[in-house]
Amino acid sequence: MPVTFAVSPVAAEAVYEYEYEPMTDAEILAEACMVQFPLCKELLQSSITTEERASLYPRTNGFVRTVLDAYAMHHHLILRPDDVWIAILTQLCFYVNAHAEELRGHFVAHDGKKELILMTRKIHENVVDSTLVEWILPDFSTTTTKDRTVSAIVMMSTLKEYFEYEMQITCGIPTVTLLGTKDDWQALLRRLDRLPTLGAEPAAWALMLRPILRRFLAVFDNPEQPDLDFWRSVVYQHDEDCGEDNISGWLTAFCVWDNEGVWKAGKLPDRPEMHDGDSAAGNRESSLGTIEMQIRDTGKYVLDGVPYFTISVEKIPAGYCEVDVTVDDNGIRLKCNMTAGHVASKVLSCDPDGEKNTVMPSAQWFIYEKW
Repeated sequence: MPVTFAVSPVAAEAVYEYEYEPMTDAEILAEACMVQFPLCKELLQSSITTEERASLYPRTNGFVRTVLDAYAMHHHLILRPDDVWIAILTQLCFYVNAHAEELRGHFVAHDGKKELILMTRKIHENVVDSTLVEWILPDFSTTTTKDRTVSAIVMMSTLKEYFEYEMQITCGIPTVTLLGTKDDWQALLRRLDRLPTLGAEPAAWALMLRPILRRFLAVFDNPEQPDLDFWRSVVYQHDEDCGEDNISGWLTAFCVWDNEGVWKAGKLPDRPEMHDGDSAAGNRESSLGTIEMQIRDTGKYVLDGVPYFTISVEKIPAGYCEVDVTVDDNGIRLKCNMTAGHVASKVLSCDPDGEKNTVMPSAQWFIYEKW
């Protein structure tokens, strides 16, 4: 069952952006994905439905910006395990593409790029670890077809250095609501176990994410007494160096890599070597313990001994990924691009009076022909 709990005594305020007229799919793409839109010759399709279009407000990072707005503008906040997972996948995409050759052996056995006819089944057949696709695609009680499609496109973007793709046309948050079940959030926490196998940076990142997801999970056991210090520290502006243009709370865990895959969360420790006879789990725990000791000074907000860092609001990374794809339209080959991720905030009402004072991240996808 979903849980809703009070975080701050502030009264919920209406979302001022909701006064704007509904946008077309192309207008949402233009505002949310400003780098990709100039490449768009014709928008072929998107996941945005007519029913939801009027409730969407474009965001370059729809997850981080939605949570930040809920905090700063006093809106109720709704989160799903799928949205947290897509935010994690998007960040991981930036890291993998920046370390493609270093990580090649984790994903594929071939050199160069292999052409694939979309989508996930072909990727499943061509990756080293057959569980990779299952790990990437969400499977929570809240998961929709759109969530799995967005995640599949993010997966394609993550692996775009290994494959070429062809497609055939056939200031306080008043309340927080966590959708889904306790089992969903427990499954999301378990998905972090794979991250340390991908390098020192993902290992440090997993260390930052675990305390956050553990507190999400704990709410289901005691929704009447949530960890208010945690939920009020999403942005954390309690020190003199963190002004209104910076965030330094636990939300920064979803901003550790920039769009180029460059680590921004502080100095990393040396990664211990794996020797014959060492268990992966034991090595991972040892590695995380070392990381905890060595990155303790990288941030000012500390959660379970894990420090978080400060980032300018202007430097929040994108919440979406993109990948080129060749579309074969009955023999006519079109050079296209698929873009997917958190590209908007969804505005809705949870009050009897109908006031639009609630926000949640909105994950969408687009496919367009390139110039």
